[in-house]
Amino acid sequence: MGLLALAPLALGAVHEWASFPLLGLSFLIGAVSSWRARSARRRGEHSPPVPGWRLLLALHVLVVAQLVPLPPGLLKAVSPGSFAFYDGNSLVALQGYRPISVNPADTARGLFFLAGITLVYASAFRELHQDRWRHRLAAAILAVGSVLALVGLLQAASLHPTRIYGLWRPHWDWGVFGPYVSRGHFAGYVVMAIPLALAFAAEAWQSTWERWRVGRRGWLALSEPAGLAAVWWAALGVLLVVALVASRSRTGLVAFVVSGACLPVALRRRRLALVLLAATVVAVSLWVEVGGVVRAFEARGLGASRLELWSEALPMARDFPVLGAGFNAFGTAFLRYQVRYRYEWFGEAHNEYLQLLLDTGALGAALGLGLLALLARRCVRASARGALDAGVAAALLAFCVHNAADFSFQVPANAATFAALAALAVRRGDRTREGWAALGESRPPLAGRGGRLVADGDGQADAGRGRAGQEADEALVDVPPAGHQRGRRVAAVVELGRLHHDVGAAEHGDRARPGRGRLRAGAALRGAGHHLGHDLG
Repeated sequence: MGLLALAPLALGAVHEWASFPLLGLSFLIGAVSSWRARSARRRGEHSPPVPGWRLLLALHVLVVAQLVPLPPGLLKAVSPGSFAFYDGNSLVALQGYRPISVNPADTARGLFFLAGITLVYASAFRELHQDRWRHRLAAAILAVGSVLALVGLLQAASLHPTRIYGLWRPHWDWGVFGPYVSRGHFAGYVVMAIPLALAFAAEAWQSTWERWRVGRRGWLALSEPAGLAAVWWAALGVLLVVALVASRSRTGLVAFVVSGACLPVALRRRRLALVLLAATVVAVSLWVEVGGVVRAFEARGLGASRLELWSEALPMARDFPVLGAGFNAFGTAFLRYQVRYRYEWFGEAHNEYLQLLLDTGALGAALGLGLLALLARRCVRASARGALDAGVAAALLAFCVHNAADFSFQVPANAATFAALAALAVRRGDRTREGWAALGESRPPLAGRGGRLVADGDGQADAGRGRAGQEADEALVDVPPAGHQRGRRVAAVVELGRLHHDVGAAEHGDRARPGRGRLRAGAALRGAGHHLGHDLG
């Protein structure tokens, strides 16, 4: 977690002095996490496999295959563009063996980067699945984003706005904002932090509203810890949005709008989410002059900086159809297709999905789409479990939208943060609940709908069932299967959690509807007693 916090402050870890330690420590952490997982399996404990590991392994194998030298005839058959590239740069007919990648050195560095980010994802999936670690990771990302926002705003108002930390001025300084050389990369991180701030604010406001409604405390509820936390998280969200607007990143603003529109849909309390978003937008509009943002969109449209680049890069797909030009080798391969702006060198396609197609071909693009589909499916399932889960899903969506016209996936700090959040989402969106089978239980966890306990065929714990029942389900899912009797004891603890929730819900219903509340209390006690007697017996 400290690694993820320091990387954005180190200029996004885009330079070798920061990226190599980041990736090297990722390998070390990944090795330790894998060893811990194997040790747990040897002890008979349950350790779920990392979702998507087959797709990730296949992508790594594809990149390795791009580095294998091939004879000219085979190279021409599997990658006509690679053969034409090497043959065109040779004074005589191509005779020696050549790899598919048109720049093996860049592809090898890309493979090192891909493996490091994959290990971040796998380690976060195994180690950060507990509720307290999920909150700590989200709070750490939000804290770092707030520091980046303050640095960017102070730097923009200083006498030297292009000097990072007031000390260093990069060679290409036209897009500097905060510690990042490019305002787009700054926006790529901030758009992930904003939904997390709104999610924390929604959690705190929900708790404050419940105290307000039950205790009839009125505005005094805002002076309690939950109320103060709600104001604090909302203020951080406003700060992040102000910094995003001040950066004048077009793709960042579009990503924020898309994720902000989807966040109320994911949250159960949609009215609360809409109020938070509206308050944030109003506060930002009062703080920042939005005319500059409009002028930035008008002056720097997509036509000159993106669409022309993409139209010239698309023909590469015809020459590198199946295996691509080489992972991370776009800049070398694009030189033969570049017509406009010949005086500039484009190392990236400014569209990560297009570059994935050009770098790895149709095979790599299919693997990437499979990973995105897995992530989207798990995010949809997880977002119904709570406000923080919905915020994580919105953060991932914002980052994916941002990369449709930028390349933040190639910024180590941003990519590592995305991988860690993706690990949280896929772990929370697991609907299989393999822990139930390991404990000998045939029924799935129970989920709450409108205060009632019903069986959920998908095995997905519903956040609306209350914190006691949800934590009990999580404890059961993650508990190691150390024998049938131990599993029965844990199941009894789960039933106690259900009993606690049911009695509380019945008491609340008793205040509103006395007759119905007593009936629900009796039914809850009878059902919980039956399960307790069965499990303890």
